Amino acid sequence: MLAKKRISSIDLIWIFREKLSSFAECPASIKIAIVPSDESWTVVMTQHERNRRPHCVKRIEQIQKQLREVYVLAKD
Repeated sequence: MLAKKRISSIDLIWIFREKLSSFAECPASIKIAIVPSDESWTVVMTQHERNRRPHCVKRIEQIQKQLREVYVLAKD
């Protein structure tokens, strides 16, 4: 198993935005945040955004799964 790369939450958000930009259902203006969790980290969105963009929520969950295998959140 390869060691995971340490990354800041801001850099991780940039990676998410870049990956999301290829999907029409996920506008560049979508508001997301990266927060530490017990296991790793989690992407959060407002309930309003989740309700308005359910297809984008699915994309975010897919990308989160992929990136969790590569990145660990650096301590700020």
